[in-house]
Amino acid sequence: MQPHQLEYFVAVAETGSFTAGADRVGVVQSAVSAAIKQLERGLGAPLIERGYHRLALTAEGEALLPRARDVLAGIEAAREAVAGARGQVVGTVLFGTLSYTGRWDIAEVLQGFAARHPGITVRLRQTIAGSATSEADVRSGALDLALVSTAADSLPGLTLTRIHGDELVFICAPGHRLARAAAVSAADLAGEIWVDFPTGWGNRTVVDTAFAAAGVSRTVRTEVTNFELARNLVCRGLGVAVVPRALIEGDPGVIAVPIGLEWSFQLAVASNRRISAAAAAAAAGPSPAPRAARC
Repeated sequence: MQPHQLEYFVAVAETGSFTAGADRVGVVQSAVSAAIKQLERGLGAPLIERGYHRLALTAEGEALLPRARDVLAGIEAAREAVAGARGQVVGTVLFGTLSYTGRWDIAEVLQGFAARHPGITVRLRQTIAGSATSEADVRSGALDLALVSTAADSLPGLTLTRIHGDELVFICAPGHRLARAAAVSAADLAGEIWVDFPTGWGNRTVVDTAFAAAGVSRTVRTEVTNFELARNLVCRGLGVAVVPRALIEGDPGVIAVPIGLEWSFQLAVASNRRISAAAAAAAAGPSPAPRAARC
């Protein structure tokens, strides 16, 4: 039984697929599949039931999973102890980020962290599936930490640290009935046709929550994952949207109207399991940073 076999097995078990598991550990899927087959032969028992849509653990696999996690945690702790005796912090951090990070310059943050901690490798994974997916991945261990967007002060299984907030504004075409409004509320927008982002995205959740609190229903005709596309659709009168003010500042094609909403960004770390010294260093290191000039 080799450590990498256990690592691959845990990755596949926690992500629910060989493809996602291979992506987490950074190797090709065939290598993960071969290592797990070797592990099964060595243990003399099948560990995973290979289904068409999603795999499942056998009874033997379920029994192995917590022990495999313990072994891997012990190996990581041993490495940390040796490095700590030398005054070093080493390891790999799985860090999730959103497709939009507001004023937080992720490249600048990672550059500064690498300079401070050369022994730590940060594997960055950007998601377009939204904060809900990243939150679940931090809980499961698929990610060590992640930049997420939620209006909640706390979430089960997670410790949240606020990074910053971006003002959200209502945008419409110049000829829209509310183009000259000083500000708008949810009640003002009843009956509008919306361009919005997928359920699970932090900015969508902010808007949905505000309208639900006001008792106003919305008709979302178009869902997009790109702010530029949302802007173009609104510009052509095909709907209205709520976006970060910074993205449309000075844009003559759309009108921005205050709506009193903020898109908040937090750093999420698991609170229900031990995190490595490397992950703890990464969680302590990020800080708000304005976007730097393009290099």
